[in-house]
Amino acid sequence: MSKKRSQTDSFVPNVFVGRKEDSEKIISLLLSTNDEQKVEVIPILGMGGLGKTALAQYIYNDKIVSSYFQLTSWICVSDNFSETVLVKKILESLSEEKVADLQLQSLKSKLKTKMENKKFLVVLDDVWDNGDYMTNWERLMSFFCNVGAVGSKIMVTTRIGSVANFMATKGIERHEIKGLSKQESWSLFERIAFKGKAVEGDERFERAGKEIVGRCVGVPLAIRAMAGVLSSKRNVVDWEALKDKQARLDSMDSDKRILATLRLSYDHLPSYLKPCFAYCSLFPKDYEIEVKTLVQLWMSQGYINCVQSSSSSSSSSSSDLFEVGVGYFKSMLSRSFFQEPHEDHSGNVRWCKVHDLMHDLALEVAGKESVTLRASNPVVDDGINFDGLRHISFDFEGRRSRKPWQVPHLLPRATKLRTLLPANMNSWGMNANGGEEYETIFSNMPSLRALSLRGALMKSVPPSIHKLKRLRYLNLSRNAMQMLPEGITKLVNLQVLVLDFCEELRQLPRDIVNLSNLEFLSLIECVRLTGLPPGIGQLTLLKELSSFEVTNAFHSSGAATSRVSELKHLNGLGGKLKISNLELVKDEAEAQAASLNTKQHLRTLELCWNIIRPADDAAEDGRTLEALEPNENLKELKLWGYAGSSLSTWFFNSLKNVVIISLTYCDELRYLPSLDPLVSLEELTLYKLYSLEYIQIEEPTPPSASAPAPSSSKNGVQLLPSLKSLTIWECANLISWASSSKIEMPLFPRLSVLDISKCPKLESVPRFSVHVEKVRLNGMESELLGEFAASSIPPPHSPTHSRFRELTIHRIYGLRVLPQELLPQLVSLESLDIESCPNLSTLSSPAATPLQFALPVLRRFNISKLSGLDCLPEWLQHSSKLQELVIWSCGGLKSLPEWFPKLAALETLIVNDSELLSPRLESSTAEDWHKVAHVSKIVVSYKMVQRNGKYLVAEAGDQHQELEAEAEDDEQLLTSTQSSRYILLLNYYRKAKLYLTVGLAFVNRTASIGHLLWYNIELIIAYSIPVSFSLHCLDIMNISSV
Repeated sequence: MSKKRSQTDSFVPNVFVGRKEDSEKIISLLLSTNDEQKVEVIPILGMGGLGKTALAQYIYNDKIVSSYFQLTSWICVSDNFSETVLVKKILESLSEEKVADLQLQSLKSKLKTKMENKKFLVVLDDVWDNGDYMTNWERLMSFFCNVGAVGSKIMVTTRIGSVANFMATKGIERHEIKGLSKQESWSLFERIAFKGKAVEGDERFERAGKEIVGRCVGVPLAIRAMAGVLSSKRNVVDWEALKDKQARLDSMDSDKRILATLRLSYDHLPSYLKPCFAYCSLFPKDYEIEVKTLVQLWMSQGYINCVQSSSSSSSSSSSDLFEVGVGYFKSMLSRSFFQEPHEDHSGNVRWCKVHDLMHDLALEVAGKESVTLRASNPVVDDGINFDGLRHISFDFEGRRSRKPWQVPHLLPRATKLRTLLPANMNSWGMNANGGEEYETIFSNMPSLRALSLRGALMKSVPPSIHKLKRLRYLNLSRNAMQMLPEGITKLVNLQVLVLDFCEELRQLPRDIVNLSNLEFLSLIECVRLTGLPPGIGQLTLLKELSSFEVTNAFHSSGAATSRVSELKHLNGLGGKLKISNLELVKDEAEAQAASLNTKQHLRTLELCWNIIRPADDAAEDGRTLEALEPNENLKELKLWGYAGSSLSTWFFNSLKNVVIISLTYCDELRYLPSLDPLVSLEELTLYKLYSLEYIQIEEPTPPSASAPAPSSSKNGVQLLPSLKSLTIWECANLISWASSSKIEMPLFPRLSVLDISKCPKLESVPRFSVHVEKVRLNGMESELLGEFAASSIPPPHSPTHSRFRELTIHRIYGLRVLPQELLPQLVSLESLDIESCPNLSTLSSPAATPLQFALPVLRRFNISKLSGLDCLPEWLQHSSKLQELVIWSCGGLKSLPEWFPKLAALETLIVNDSELLSPRLESSTAEDWHKVAHVSKIVVSYKMVQRNGKYLVAEAGDQHQELEAEAEDDEQLLTSTQSSRYILLLNYYRKAKLYLTVGLAFVNRTASIGHLLWYNIELIIAYSIPVSFSLHCLDIMNISSV
């Protein structure tokens, strides 16, 4: 079944209300092109809370907009309009990884590499006038104009008219959004406040409600906040009292009145929720707050009390605190104190944000007990009363001129401090080996309850940490220590210990079992940690134990470690649990003692065996798996390296609520039992199941009382009614989905992603409905492509149309012609990739005219290694929205067709390793140049021939010689060439190095190195890469040290 957003109290999903006309106008501006202005700025102006950000997000996520731009980036600016910070944030957004560099020129150079000649959309959300924004903006705009392609856009949201006017491109007026209409405002209020329920005395409620809504002047945030307050009040007297209080605000101007209205909603919070909200002032604006961490911090401050919450159970034990805290969060989410909730597959909110106006309110109500020290402050301690401080956080991003060492020396004055949350310890200039700075913290803050030393790169944790007797939350993630001091085991009040990504950590102190109040022990990617201390099972309050590695090793104390039976009494475990090295479990009773079926809060379970081991060990795997039956509440199950010949009896009987299943390297599995009981399954991944022959081996079973029956029809059997993603990779012996011809091929009614790769014996493919959007077919018989097209794509003149957006066809060696049913019906196709089909001689169908075959919204077309192809298809001339065409290693292509100039929207043309076609495009005097002169960017034979519509007279030089020359480092090598194949290889090596370094078990790292070396040989052969260059890349990797 589909997962809908969970309804939390009066929480209504953030429906986009009343902005259709605004969105259409702005989208029209974004999709327009001005040849005289390469990069245009579109400002959105409006008072706080009107929905500027929501409008920009709606537009940013629009499919047409996102497909129109090659790069998109969303940046929250707030009051920190620093050129360095913005360039860094945009670079991080595009590369999807953190950037440590703070040198502006270096950042710009890297960003230029990402953005050059690309049509981009950058959103700068919540821009303020911080005094010097004009100078920063002029420099930034100059940079954008130098690197971007024509048609690039910058969308700005701001509350300040002068900012909008200054940043707007000449000729583009700022777009000012107004409040919602009375009808729209009342509709939004009604959905939240009444929750669809009838209330006695409706007329009085409605009359008071409409007055309250009227004073919200059409501001959605204020409407939501007031409706959230009233949703829990069933007495009309309470409504009228709130109405009267709001009426006293009428004399204020609009901006102040909205903030005062939000303050009213805060005043009506239950008393136990108020400090929880005020605590959120410690996070920067637009910060993505992890809900779990937020609740843990509330716990550390003693804000959560079971007795005070009506949503809690009758028990008031500390083990209930986290769930009660989650209830606190949901209650405030329903009142719009939080926004943009992101759910996991279990329907739990993992991340959220605080609206910038709500953040202003949090700062106001937090008063002088909390402070965030920011880079923009001229002096660190300016106006701060350290003696009365309770909570400090730091945000020094992008400020190299700060004297970070001031901070530790100021901290001894904050003797009553309860929270210390530095965003980045490196900005302190602290000693990585510990030292007096840490001693200052540990010796002078006896009241500290929450401490984060995340990212301090400490090689050792000072033993004096034991002085923090009241500490309840400790985050030591991303540090370099090999061991923890025994002093940590004296922190008897500790509830949360986070050690994620401590990649050097070898073992935990044996006496960690003394931390009897510990509820969360997070060990994500502690790749060198060899097991857990004996007795870890005594920590019966644990709610999170992210990783458990079974070992035969001994602790430094001499006691054996990590027996899986240690999990027996940890019945409170929730979230994710990964159990590794299960091949070391030789006793079925030992596995059964883990009692996984009693862990009803566990949502994700990974069971892992090493794949390189003696064959006779595999006999134990089946018994071990049978004994590790999970609770039926499980949502995600992953098996890795399981060597049993069949799955356990519980696998499809106890997993009726599972949403994700992944089976990897389960080499001995020949078949799977019937999948039809898995009515909630949304993602199924089968990866490298080398012995698998059939997936469905029996007819669908009769429906049970608890599960809906699979419906059958002439179109097939509807199995896995919730399945959205099906991935089958490298199942070398897979023959068919079903073992018998009597079993109809299943119809997956909700499937949207299908990826089948390297299954050479496959004789039939599953059927699915028109909901599929993305299909990848790789390494199969050509007949299957025809079967796929005939059975799964609506026929011509059908009232239903396929929703295909992406189609990839790779390595179908016997394919000579595309099935005539395939392309004509894919009217929604945006990306088509056909590679390594050497016998494919035409991309058209003899039975269809070019216009019938046309793909009207195709934007990207890639053909590669089609040696039998001698011309481009005629239908391509009618793909009027085509933006990118890549032709790679198509030796039979002799020339471009005369109709090629019809592709007016084409922006990028890449032709490589095509010996007949390439010479006709290499210069402005070449035979086919007149056909491509209109294209903005042209790359031929790995050389940039045209950029931004301008022919490049100077040749790039002999890049092969350039590559073979020794480089000082891989960064220099990467930027010294524009050759895609070399960059591809180098990027592969760099990613592989990271993968190997953070690592698996030694045997798995060895296997991965083997694959890496073989891949190296493959690329040398496939792309004629100079051996010296390849060896240089291996030297960069320093493989011998891994």
